[in-house]
Amino acid sequence: MSKARNTADLSNGIDVDASGNVGIGTSSPEDKLSLDQPYVASGEMAISFNQSNFANRATKIIHKMDASGNGGSLLFATNANGADASERMRIDSSGNLLVGKTSDSTITVGCMARADGFLASYREDNASALFGRANTDGDIAVFRKDSTTVGSIGVVNTSEPYFISSNRGIRISGNNIRPCSSGGANLDNVIDLGDTGQRFDDIYATNGTIQTSDQNEKQQIASLTDAEMTAAKAISKLFKTFKWNDSVAEKGDAARTHTGVIAQEVEAAMTDAGLNAGDYAFFISTTWWEAQTEVPAVEADEESGVEAQEAYTRTDTYDTLEDAQEGATERTRKGIRYPELLAFVGAATEQRLASIEARVTALEAI
Repeated sequence: MSKARNTADLSNGIDVDASGNVGIGTSSPEDKLSLDQPYVASGEMAISFNQSNFANRATKIIHKMDASGNGGSLLFATNANGADASERMRIDSSGNLLVGKTSDSTITVGCMARADGFLASYREDNASALFGRANTDGDIAVFRKDSTTVGSIGVVNTSEPYFISSNRGIRISGNNIRPCSSGGANLDNVIDLGDTGQRFDDIYATNGTIQTSDQNEKQQIASLTDAEMTAAKAISKLFKTFKWNDSVAEKGDAARTHTGVIAQEVEAAMTDAGLNAGDYAFFISTTWWEAQTEVPAVEADEESGVEAQEAYTRTDTYDTLEDAQEGATERTRKGIRYPELLAFVGAATEQRLASIEARVTALEAI
């Protein structure tokens, strides 16, 4: 049975229509409860929750019109310590969720979840985010490109954090930094620091590096052959002084002088002795492909935390020709592992001296 309109209620600003919808300030409620008032620029309309025996304890849900009248925000206000209710959170007319702030600026204190998926948290004098995991070890934060996980930050053994990019990463254990797998497990002898096309510059350390030299992990241990001694003798004459091109370009005559060998000359000495330099670990030759990509300028967007950036040319590198984009340029850089090269030359020198001493001893015995 349909309900008749209560005209007495209407006279008091409350109306119940035939469908049972309740209107406050309107005789045509659109929903089960509709509130209406005449439009006022930036006007507010609130629902208050209060206990009458306590002063200034109201909490409120507020509808606030934009100055243009084309949109509105929903504000949530609470009170504390007996003070009047203050806004704590809002959903603005664009659908952004703002906590502790009234605009979607990324450099004002508070949190923001924008309707386009952007998240921001800004806090003064303290950390702006905390992520945790209870009970078990594993990922704390996971990063994806489309639907593929490309990295994560997690913890192993409760107190050892790891940082993963793709399927390899680093793990911090006490005073050590270790290579690890995608699950944070320790890895051994599988990760390089930099590569031929993307090198580190100087490495500052209190002690030198330690190379494994355990007999139990080696085989085919032998003295140098005659051909190897011939090559080593030639290489021992190839040490020269030089300056790096990039240092000269930066510092001119002030660029410092280095001492070492030229990889191509070492390779030639090995070839002349009938040996292949690539068979020896002291010689390195790496080929990759490079392509130049023009990156357009970026305008600043304070709301998204984007800084302005001028246009520039980016160099993209590829490990194989199959992976390289069309028109990529082939590059080759040759290098030397000096500890192994010096050991090679030193071994030959010792064997030559031992041979000379044996012959001198034999001559003296005549």
